[in-house]
Amino acid sequence: MNEKNLNILERFPEKIHTLTLLMAEDPEFLAVCEDYDACIEALHYWEQSNEPEAATRINEYNTLVRELEEEILKVAARS
Repeated sequence: MNEKNLNILERFPEKIHTLTLLMAEDPEFLAVCEDYDACIEALHYWEQSNEPEAATRINEYNTLVRELEEEILKVAARS
């Protein structure tokens, strides 16, 4: 686990133990968490942007964040 994966831990503090173990033991799960962090960073970028496509990108990244959260929680529930 690296410092970037703190976004998912902050989002679901009640699952820190499970998420931390999964990130340490499952490279595919870690990759999903890294994707989540990349989406969070991109979402924050677009939320600050004045570019014409910002609203579209914000909607896209909000959708991706929700989908990744669902995927992460499904894996965590099986552990």
